[in-house]
Amino acid sequence: MLILFCRVLFSIAGLLLFFLFDQLSANECLKLCVLLAAFLLGVGGMLHAWRGSSSASAVTVLLRIVLPVFYLDAAIKGFLRGYFGMRPNPNAVLQAMFATDQAETGEFFLHNGVALVQSAGWFVLVTAAVLLADRQLLRRQAARANSEPGLAQKCFAVSMAVFLVLLHVNNTMRRENPALFWPLRYQQYSAQLEAMKSMQQALTAAMAAPGDWHVRYAGEDARTVILVIGESTNRASMSLYGYPRATTPRLDAMRAKLLVFNDVISPASSTVESMMTMLTPADIGNPDAWMSKPNLLMLAEAAGYKTFWVSNQTRNDGWIGLLAGQADESDFINYGTGRGENNFDGNLFQPFAHALADSAPKKLIVVHLLGAHPSYDMRYPSRFAHFDQAQDAVSAQMASQGRSSWIRHQRDEYDNAIRYGDYVLGTLIGMADTAKAGRAASLLFVSDHGQEVGYSRNHAGHSASDKSGYEIPMLIWNNQQAPQSGAARAALESRPYQTDKLDATVLGLLKIETRYYAAHDDILSGAFQPVQRFMNGLQYQRGTPALVR
Repeated sequence: MLILFCRVLFSIAGLLLFFLFDQLSANECLKLCVLLAAFLLGVGGMLHAWRGSSSASAVTVLLRIVLPVFYLDAAIKGFLRGYFGMRPNPNAVLQAMFATDQAETGEFFLHNGVALVQSAGWFVLVTAAVLLADRQLLRRQAARANSEPGLAQKCFAVSMAVFLVLLHVNNTMRRENPALFWPLRYQQYSAQLEAMKSMQQALTAAMAAPGDWHVRYAGEDARTVILVIGESTNRASMSLYGYPRATTPRLDAMRAKLLVFNDVISPASSTVESMMTMLTPADIGNPDAWMSKPNLLMLAEAAGYKTFWVSNQTRNDGWIGLLAGQADESDFINYGTGRGENNFDGNLFQPFAHALADSAPKKLIVVHLLGAHPSYDMRYPSRFAHFDQAQDAVSAQMASQGRSSWIRHQRDEYDNAIRYGDYVLGTLIGMADTAKAGRAASLLFVSDHGQEVGYSRNHAGHSASDKSGYEIPMLIWNNQQAPQSGAARAALESRPYQTDKLDATVLGLLKIETRYYAAHDDILSGAFQPVQRFMNGLQYQRGTPALVR
């Protein structure tokens, strides 16, 4: 049995080589090592225990089949990591494979030939090295007398085989099995395409006819409206709203040019559920209205706008992907596994600049950020780690409230992400301000939902039960802002609002008249009427410690 352990260690050493040379992440390497060890000790152990003298050759055959599968998987992931700049989203890879023509395929191999040869070289080198080492080990062992496996060894082999089966009960581990990884992803990709196709067909069948929308544009000859959708941003961690830490220095500096609304909540504590009402006539009371009534992109295009969707989230993202696909131009820069990768929002500057430079007289540009979505430390470059291990009023208050050291650490990272988000949003506003002189431009920033990071309890992440999961920032910048008195401005910024009515405010900024525009839901309108707000089915009252039943 000792010889089998040595062979397993050699096999794992091969995976560690891929990790050391940056072909695998630590997480990927750990999972593959566990799967490989469990397989070899389980299946190989049973062969060793019950095949007697022929066990060595049987295990050798097993190794020569299994190791190339694991190492090839590692080499492919290493190449894709280098190509996409992160752990690739398998659906994005499959989409690139099946939506590519012959000419593009040839260009791909020509352009990436060196990287492909390098990855193939790693595969051949590591596989050959491990198999040669294993062969040398067997030669040395052949000269020694082998004892028959006892009951303990047989029980160990069976237990490892059972452990291997149990590993595959876990979805995460099952998906990492190289023999299942790509088949499962292809199945998922195919199902996703079918679901999107069915959803699009249902939407087309149920949608009101464009002639019934009664759309009319009532604005300037040239106008740009930018809707920036943040992710998991709680206004309680923004110095723009009075937070003690300087998390939003850029926005603080341009405060006089902004309308900063201080009593806004999201309709839900999750992205899709919120955005289905933010960008469509659907609301909390009628959540399915998006299926039969036109969304913002449809109405903007009917009014003569050219629409853009620029996103740091993944393209095949269910309903959001369906909506984004309706834009005239869409650019998704995140080819990773979505929110689980550190693709920074600053990478959106280039596609945003492209949209700003477009010659269309009227433009609606939607920018979808990753914002401060967990994991917080993956949302900002290291130079924005301003609050790591900070000893200040915030940390002292959290300690006095009994927040754990882990939650205080999470708050530090969350505030770093907010600080980077301030840099991103400030840069987007600056780019819009300098884009084209004489063109009317407006930018509205709002988060899809909030986040609980030790504000109410010892918890960090999404929360449907805490008000912090809903209390969000919302601000508007205009390059042609009309002068207001201080009292009028303060009254406007204090209006209570829930963003399931956001489509009305955006339609107002777009200067679009339509039967689907409700002035009483437009926070900027003189006809605005506040309504009762709800979170998770419970009545919301600002300033109360909990939701009201």
